[in-house]
Amino acid sequence: MIKILFQRVHNFQYKLLILKAWYYRIVFKSCGNGLKFWGKPYIKNPQNITLGNNVSINDGAYLNGLGGINIGDNVSISALSIIVSTALDPGNLVSKVHLNKSIHIGDNVQIATGAIILAGVRIGDNVMVGAGAVVTKNIESNTVVVGNPAKFLRKTNEP
Repeated sequence: MIKILFQRVHNFQYKLLILKAWYYRIVFKSCGNGLKFWGKPYIKNPQNITLGNNVSINDGAYLNGLGGINIGDNVSISALSIIVSTALDPGNLVSKVHLNKSIHIGDNVQIATGAIILAGVRIGDNVMVGAGAVVTKNIESNTVVVGNPAKFLRKTNEP
């Protein structure tokens, strides 16, 4: 009885994940094949987010597409990562004006747990962003970055 109940719950959760992926395929600006959700991400302004093929978004990830987010193919966004394409204008702090700047994430990118990608950043192809890294500047292709602020650690093995 317990095994049957577990199987029904598991099947329901699986169907719910498929339904969520189908819904987001409609509301995103553009969405490739193979979108996977692992848990419950929080996504604001999905109409400004473009996803490539085989994108994986994990539990607790936060994406705010107000300024636009472009994500390439084979990208993994780990749990509790934050990608925000809007920021306060430092020249206008009194009135709290926001600046919207697009974020571009290339192909074959892994964004580790708790990493933060800020507005206006461009991440190249074949990049790994380490856990807890805060990306404030562009990252060239074929690199691993870590730390706060994110700094070059080493080259990847990709060509």
